[in-house]
Amino acid sequence: GGHAAERPIKLGEMVSGYVREDSFERYAAAVPASAAAVKVIITPVFGDPDVFLSFNRPEPDDTTATWVMDGMGTDERLIRREAAEFCRADPCVLHVAVYGYEASEFRLAVFESADVTVAKAAPECAPGCEDFGLSDGTCNPRCNVSACFFDGGDCLVAAGGGPGTCDWKTRAGCPSSWIGDGVCDEACFVEECDWDGNDCATTKREEICHPGCMAAWLDDGECDQECNNEACGFDGADCSHGTSECYHDAAGADYRGQESRTKSGRECMMWSSQLPHQHRVTHQNYPRAGLGGHNHCRNPDGMSAPYCFTVDPTTRWELCRVPAPYERCAKDEVPKAAQADHGGPCLADGPAPTGPLVKFRATCGPAGPNATYGKVCSRACCNAATEAAARCGSDPAHRADYSRYVMDVQWAMLQLNCTGCRAYATFFQHAGLMHSVSGPAVASIANATGFRAVSFALTGALAVLLGAACVCARSLHARRHYRLQTMDVEADTDDEEDLDEDDGLLAMEAEGDREQRIRPYQDG
Repeated sequence: GGHAAERPIKLGEMVSGYVREDSFERYAAAVPASAAAVKVIITPVFGDPDVFLSFNRPEPDDTTATWVMDGMGTDERLIRREAAEFCRADPCVLHVAVYGYEASEFRLAVFESADVTVAKAAPECAPGCEDFGLSDGTCNPRCNVSACFFDGGDCLVAAGGGPGTCDWKTRAGCPSSWIGDGVCDEACFVEECDWDGNDCATTKREEICHPGCMAAWLDDGECDQECNNEACGFDGADCSHGTSECYHDAAGADYRGQESRTKSGRECMMWSSQLPHQHRVTHQNYPRAGLGGHNHCRNPDGMSAPYCFTVDPTTRWELCRVPAPYERCAKDEVPKAAQADHGGPCLADGPAPTGPLVKFRATCGPAGPNATYGKVCSRACCNAATEAAARCGSDPAHRADYSRYVMDVQWAMLQLNCTGCRAYATFFQHAGLMHSVSGPAVASIANATGFRAVSFALTGALAVLLGAACVCARSLHARRHYRLQTMDVEADTDDEEDLDEDDGLLAMEAEGDREQRIRPYQDG
């Protein structure tokens, strides 16, 4: 992935940009202390750009960003000053990185907005155009003015079939040439675009369960809001649909029940949503906590009990009214969370193999010279790596295959300069030490031959050096021992010349003893 320098972008300014596939375009926006909130809007002219946002990390990426905008078509993110990660400096700088999941042309705007929780009335950027209604995918003629950023990008092209698109009213960013080209394009995966000509599924169009739910998302370990419905089987097991209220942990970390209201009766917000409250408690940050596209109470981060963010703009979060531990458990019932943590092999063979190793490979993609930043350096890849490490490192049947792929992934991460995955923190520390000691020479060789080859070569060389050192040490030890024994014999011989004749027999016996002591060293 390219690392372009950050370019300043003024609040209220819409900029046009182009980002190459698997590369970045970076921006920085100064936010005044008076701003109650800021809103970021991106509209693809074509392609599928993602946006990474952070106040405290320049040049954010998928593993370091505070907020991620990876929706299809026009996407927006409102960040309120109440958010814990909102910058407190004056002025603070919002770092914006646009990543090209594929080559993309886009329109980007960052502007000051009102706080939806304290605004007395919905603010309008133009008469009849509410600020909070921008970027909803439909062009509102009242908002089609520069002050409203052309309805947050929705009106940038003519509604109802702009040039080269299937339907701009529904989804921006899908040129007609992408439909049925054999490549799955999320921006085209809507009914109006013929489901991308079935590029995103092996099933026929009439078998697509629900708009927005891609076949690859079903039962993939993450609860997707688009798939969490009856037609899609509630995303398989991903959304814990119908799971019992049984849990064992005193704080409810293993609660996977269906409660979706707080103790005061407030309705819970979906964990995948960021309105009305911004947060970082997402599946991407807590992949094993049962979060995602549902609003059931959970405890992923060590609170005293399961909780949720509420849909009430005036109340950020509350604890939930869940039963006590074990209260709803049948005899010998194991909570679903515990089953997921301890069940399943590294790889289950069959017509369609499954397991953490399969997901690891599918999520991180090719890890050799064909590795891409978007795959290997994604938060999803790091999550899959963590899960695979828990199941595959001790699996004798697949340990070798797993270890080879891990080595390739680690080197790809190092080459692409994305070293934020905690699963490989020790490796990155050792790699940094190797580079500081050996300099760029080893890195250059590794680039040409691959990390695995260099690792084996260095390991082999180290083994040879250790072997040679052992031989040398053994030889020196033997020589030193022999020299000491010889010196002892010479000293005893000098003393024997002064012995009286009466002591001759004793001297001969002593000499015989010394010969017995010396012979093993002389023979060796």
